[in-house]
Amino acid sequence: MRRYLPLTVAGLVVVGFAIALIISISGGSSKTPSDVTKLDPNAQLPPELANTNDVTGTRLPTISYVEFDGSTKDLAPNDKPLLINVWSSTCVPCVTEMPALEKVWQANRSDFDVLGLDYLEPPELGQAMADRTGVTYPLGRDVNGSILRSLGGIGLPYTVLVASNGTILATHSGALTEAQFAALVKTATGN
Repeated sequence: MRRYLPLTVAGLVVVGFAIALIISISGGSSKTPSDVTKLDPNAQLPPELANTNDVTGTRLPTISYVEFDGSTKDLAPNDKPLLINVWSSTCVPCVTEMPALEKVWQANRSDFDVLGLDYLEPPELGQAMADRTGVTYPLGRDVNGSILRSLGGIGLPYTVLVASNGTILATHSGALTEAQFAALVKTATGN
């Protein structure tokens, strides 16, 4: 029994150290989760994302994006509503919703425009995802994340509905279904 005593003491020392570390990190607080004041949700975000806000009702900012062929294109409102969808190949909800957006665009493409923007990825990853999901709507790249931030987004997928006059009508963070995309289009077009 004695030969196991040092191992047991060492185990207790490690557990005691871990408990002390947890208490020091939490500031020695013995509060339960219900007693802890909720932090500002922006407090834990990276600094470049902490100043996002609701952009609904504002004008679409000046946006330049990179096409998959490497050319730069300016996005400007035209005579049709525009649905911007920001995605990434590593985003499972993005993969799920892209075919749904494709169906809605194919059924209503004379009434509204779509722009899918690949977020912070090399072009080959984004193109491979577009090929895999079968989307044919216009695509581009948000190479440094500034477009997502300028549209008030902090997560993917992120969808922005813009009226034909350039006013942002709605934003949505998270995956949308085909019915939800159709409802957004109806909001913008009245059809």
